Amino acid sequence: MALSPAEMQEAIIKNLPKKTGKSLEEWIEIARDFKLTKNSEITKKLKADYGLGHVQAQTIVRRMDGKIPYVQTDGYEEAIFKNTFQLYEELKKQITSLSNDVKVKPCKTYIPFYRNKQFAIATEKKGELILGLNLSNEAFPELTDVKKLGGSDRINKMLVVQKDNIQDVLPYVQEAFQNN
Repeated sequence: MALSPAEMQEAIIKNLPKKTGKSLEEWIEIARDFKLTKNSEITKKLKADYGLGHVQAQTIVRRMDGKIPYVQTDGYEEAIFKNTFQLYEELKKQITSLSNDVKVKPCKTYIPFYRNKQFAIATEKKGELILGLNLSNEAFPELTDVKKLGGSDRINKMLVVQKDNIQDVLPYVQEAFQNN
């Protein structure tokens, strides 16, 4: 299952000594010695001079500033679905009833749904509830193709969910769920 931003950052920090030979504290000291002020410059230098991966370097820079990834997600759903919250709640209920292994991990601008991998996301655009799904392109030509809606690049199809079509959406959701 995919890790939350906080879990991902903790995993990177935990693995720094094994993968790089240095702890987070040692990397922070090295980065501070650069005497650079822009985070992007520090990240670039860590990558160029020490061969760190982008996410490793970003994690070090974020922790230099004391930034901890968001873990408190209360209120995200209400903030995202300003115009469609009740409809979103009904859709969420339908999706989570598919199985007890469906996980909902709210992000700042969208709500992803996971089984083993992300299979659906919900967001609001221009006052409409948008559902993104991981579906075969060939099998569902009636749905809109999407390149980036939020969440995983696996999300490749989307549709607008409305009160009168929520039941029509469920077979698509079930197919995306089964694919994961």
